[in-house]
Amino acid sequence: MNRPSDSDGSPSVFDAQFGPRAASANDFASALEPYGTLSDSDLERIFRASGGRVRIAASLVQARVDAGLPAGDIDPDRTVAMLSPSLNPTLPDASRESAALYLLALFAWAPTITSSMVDLVHAAYAAGKVANDSTPDDLTPLLTSAGLLAVAPGDEVFTVPTFIRILMRRITAVDDGIAKRTPREALGMAVADVIGRQRADRREGLPELLDLVLEIRDWKILERGWARRSVNVFIDVPTSIEALLSVPEAVIAKNPILTLARSAARRIDSTRHVLGTDDPWQLMSATDFDSIVVPELHGRLTDPSLPLSGDEVAVLTMLEARRHRLNRKYDAALDVIDVGRKRMLSLGDGEPGPTLMLQAELNLERGRNLVAAGRFTEATPVLQSVVHFAGIYTPNSPHPLLAGLVESALAGLGHGHGSEMDRCLERARENARRFGMDTLPDERTALSIELMRSLDRLDLNAAEDILGALDQAKPTQSLGPMPDCAKALYYVYRGRASIAAKLVTESSTVQIRPTAAGDASTRFSGIVNVVGFVLAAAGETKTLQDMSDRMSSANPGDSIVKARQALVFGQHDRLWSATGQALSSDQGPRLKSCAMALRADILHHEGQADQALETFVHMLDYCAIAASVFAVAQLSKAAREALIPASADFAEWEAVARSFHSADITADVLQQRLLELPETSPVAPDFQTDLTPAEQSLLFAIDSSKSIAQIAREFGVVSGTLKNRLSALYRKLGVRSRAEAVAHVHRQQ
Repeated sequence: MNRPSDSDGSPSVFDAQFGPRAASANDFASALEPYGTLSDSDLERIFRASGGRVRIAASLVQARVDAGLPAGDIDPDRTVAMLSPSLNPTLPDASRESAALYLLALFAWAPTITSSMVDLVHAAYAAGKVANDSTPDDLTPLLTSAGLLAVAPGDEVFTVPTFIRILMRRITAVDDGIAKRTPREALGMAVADVIGRQRADRREGLPELLDLVLEIRDWKILERGWARRSVNVFIDVPTSIEALLSVPEAVIAKNPILTLARSAARRIDSTRHVLGTDDPWQLMSATDFDSIVVPELHGRLTDPSLPLSGDEVAVLTMLEARRHRLNRKYDAALDVIDVGRKRMLSLGDGEPGPTLMLQAELNLERGRNLVAAGRFTEATPVLQSVVHFAGIYTPNSPHPLLAGLVESALAGLGHGHGSEMDRCLERARENARRFGMDTLPDERTALSIELMRSLDRLDLNAAEDILGALDQAKPTQSLGPMPDCAKALYYVYRGRASIAAKLVTESSTVQIRPTAAGDASTRFSGIVNVVGFVLAAAGETKTLQDMSDRMSSANPGDSIVKARQALVFGQHDRLWSATGQALSSDQGPRLKSCAMALRADILHHEGQADQALETFVHMLDYCAIAASVFAVAQLSKAAREALIPASADFAEWEAVARSFHSADITADVLQQRLLELPETSPVAPDFQTDLTPAEQSLLFAIDSSKSIAQIAREFGVVSGTLKNRLSALYRKLGVRSRAEAVAHVHRQQ
């Protein structure tokens, strides 16, 4: 036996803790003979696992024999249980060897001791505030010479003998004489510090850190990792799925951040099983993290009795707002975000606010709700801040960069800024390819925007391809009527206006039933504009009237619907007044270009060629801002064939073409596409009969099977009063009966 001793002749601290070390494998075998019969392979394995320490090996073998097990039993769980508590090491003093044992305890927690893990252990040694002045570099040779730390081949730098590792992990307390923190506490601080200081675009060493976290079971580190990197952890460290799923339920119940993280882990784990792949990039693009809600966290944000950190407030605010958004209660979601912000401002002195990642996620949620509510001018800077954060702090991660870019494009669509939409989508696609992702996480939204952009430049072949891809993309809850509206436009441009009208009238998402409070938004006015154009293109003037009847002057989009009706009936003054309201509003260049198109159309029909051309050119200025020829496409074919050639050489056409930032889109290309479009305004204005809105409503009402009494009740008058109004209407139309009036309507479309 090799029996080293301290300078005073007493046994060394190592021998006192673990027993003497056998000088050779033969000596080790001789020492174990009294305890049971072992094969050569069992002897070799136990020799290595015990670091040659006979007392540890003998105690274990004897325990196995006493339990009726083979002396060479290799079950790891039984091995842990059979290592006697009397073998548990202690750190008795501030000596150099005790400091070396503290260092050994740190190494013992590492599943694999690579070079980066050695650096982490050294950092943990410093965090433990060990009393001895010796450095880890000074102490390591003591451990290797005693066989407690072995030099390892391959990628590992060191290994700790298995039984020694088990025993060293049992150190749960330390005397202030040797250190201020236990080895586990010191390692937790070191890991948290590394995660806190690590650059957001670096992933080196993260898998090892996660393995260590699982060993020391410091769940706070998982919480901090999620707060800094969110769903990116599933790419940074794919094993984080299992790690988050393994967090004890008792810990989850008290921690909102880990509750959300585990929900996300469950969602991506489900995607992994469905797709049958472990490729993290593919899983990220296929998993819908944005619809995760956690019911058990509902109400915690507004409970003043719950102490919450800045990170917890951010997470609870985001989840509560998301729940409202998924229920289409956008104002309620924005109110919740305001509540959360106020609670963050009320954090006590010295309490840190939320991490930059959680702030970005909260801004992303706010931006999504602003877009859904149609408040595009407010949404744009909020979403730009998300993209700015991602470009600086998470440039090599998909979240929140890709979501921020797609939502920014959606905001651009709502307000009619086409160039911004193109730029954001191009960046999103480019970054997704750089990440190795075939599709964007919100592919359906991106495709819907790209469909609208292809229609803005009248590239119908591209639109057809996108429609095919759109049908294959996974559903997106926040798009509402946009996909159906885009499809309807495509059908109109292909000469299938009746199908387009059927689509928008029967679609469950295109329900034009606004209320002054809930739908008073630019988003709604854009929907009304498209639906009104589709109905007019299909000659569905009665349906257009019905839609107008359900709207009030307070509803956005009402003016553009009234203007379309005025065009049908040749009512110049009414059209001018209604389009004036649209032009003076803040509804964006897309709507304003359409208002100018209606003015140009009626001027053309009235034979005022010069004024029509001047108005048409003003319309092109709005088209250049919106980067769209949507407004030009709404002109009647006769107006297009007159006004496009007359303005073909004007500089405004070049401005419109440049707004698409494509060498393939020139003024000539746009003009040719517009001239090739089928008729999109088939109802010729009737300039002979100038009906009031009330008379129009009455005319549409009698074009039905309803009785006079039923119609009178709908108009809130008695039957006699209604008959008097009908008589006046018949005289104005030059007819003598209800049947002749209906026939006149159908002749005049």
